[in-house]
Amino acid sequence: MQIAKVCKYFCGFDALMLLRSLRNKRLMFIGDSLQRTQWESMVCLLQSVVPDRRKSVYKDPPRRIFFVEDYNATVEFYWAPFIVESNSDHATKHTVQKRQVRLDSVDKHSKKWEGVDILVFESYVWWMYKPLINATFGSSDVKEYNIFDAYKLALKTWANWLESTFNPQLQKAFFMSLSPTHLWSWEWRPGSKENCFNETYPIQRPFWGAGSSLEMAGTLKDTLQGMKAKVTLLNITQLSEYRKDGHTSVYTERRGKLLTSKEKSQPDIYADCIHWCLPGVPDTWNEILYAYLVYEN
Repeated sequence: MQIAKVCKYFCGFDALMLLRSLRNKRLMFIGDSLQRTQWESMVCLLQSVVPDRRKSVYKDPPRRIFFVEDYNATVEFYWAPFIVESNSDHATKHTVQKRQVRLDSVDKHSKKWEGVDILVFESYVWWMYKPLINATFGSSDVKEYNIFDAYKLALKTWANWLESTFNPQLQKAFFMSLSPTHLWSWEWRPGSKENCFNETYPIQRPFWGAGSSLEMAGTLKDTLQGMKAKVTLLNITQLSEYRKDGHTSVYTERRGKLLTSKEKSQPDIYADCIHWCLPGVPDTWNEILYAYLVYEN
C-alpha cells in the first residue's frame, strides 16, 4: 500500500492529482515562446482527463488561459520575454528590429501577476540575440548595456518586486533555468557544418552546448540565492542539453505559417533548433514542476 502511494507521486504524471492540488488556484507561466510551449505542454497533459464541456481555452492578451470548470483552476501563459518591460511586449507583434528594455520596471506586467498562486518565470533566449542591448535604467536615457550586466539588473528589479509583494504562505514561485539550443552540429559531431535537422537520437556523452551561457546561468542562480523570498530554480538545462533530436527543426512555423516545401528543403536556413516538439522535452520539465507541486502538497 505504501509503495502504491509513493508511486502516485513519482511513477508518472497524474493529471487528476495535479488538478486537485490546483483547485481554486491560478498557475501562470511567464516568459517567451519557450515558456508558451511549456504552457501548451501542461494544457495537453491536463486536458485529457477533463470532459470537453468542462474546459475552455481563451485569449486575454498578453495572456492565454486554460480553465477547468470543475476545479475552478486556471493554467495561464503571460508574454514577457525579458520579464522586465520592453518594446517586445505585444502579445503577437513583438518582432522589432531594435530591441529595447526598461531594466528598472516590471510595473506594467506585475499588475497581472499579483495574487497568482503559482508563478513560473523564464527569460533567457531573447537576451542572447546580440552582445549588446539598448536599455534604460533610472532615467529615460537609452544606453547600450552588455547582456550580462543588463540581465543582472533586470533580475534585481524582478526580485525586488517579488519580495515586496510575495506571500510565501499563499504563493509559490519558480524560475526555469535556461533552455539549450542546438544550432551547430560541430558541437556533437566534429567537422560537420549542420544543425539539429535530421537528428534522431540524443547526445550520448557528457555535453554542454555553446549556446548555454554559464555566466547567465550563474547570474540567475546568484539572484535566487540572494533573495529573502523562496523561489525554486527548476533546473532543466543539463537534461535538455542532450536532446539535439527534440527540436521542431523544419516542422515549425515562421511568422505564424508553416514552412513551405521550398523552405523545408533549406534546413541550414530555416530549421528551428531553439523551440521544442510536443509531445517532447517540455513535458519532462512539467513532470519536474508536477513533482514540486504535488509532493509539497
